[in-house]
Amino acid sequence: MFEPRDLDAVLELAVAAWQPIFASSKDIVGEELFDLVYSNPDERKRERITEASDPDDPREIWIAELDGKLAGFLILHMYPDRKVAEIGNNAVIPEFQGRGIGSEMYSFALQRMRDSGMKAAVVTTGGDDAHAPARRAYEKAGFSGAVPSVEYHIKL
Repeated sequence: MFEPRDLDAVLELAVAAWQPIFASSKDIVGEELFDLVYSNPDERKRERITEASDPDDPREIWIAELDGKLAGFLILHMYPDRKVAEIGNNAVIPEFQGRGIGSEMYSFALQRMRDSGMKAAVVTTGGDDAHAPARRAYEKAGFSGAVPSVEYHIKL
């Protein structure tokens, strides 16, 4: 489980892992619009994860370790009133990818959800090429029924 001492390493991983996502979004919408809509994305990513690490926040952060090193993390949010849980931000350090760590993290998260009485799980990801590895990983973990979504942008 996540410990406060893990926060800096998780933040570093998260910011690094989202660089291809941010680059893809910038390519799609253009640099000017990206800077307006997604201003300072690294800081926003850090803020979201730091918020989830607050002991009073209902979300849980779980980490995966390999050889005593942080290998990955995921954020889990359970909604007991609806019996639905959500996998939020998650990533595996590139040097540890391809070793089944992501699969193990998702398997762990899904079992944790079941053990907590959840009846359904959701995960959200993008439809662009930069998100293709995430889509494959979620499908491999058993997620299906992808609901297409489109996000439009306009400069005012």
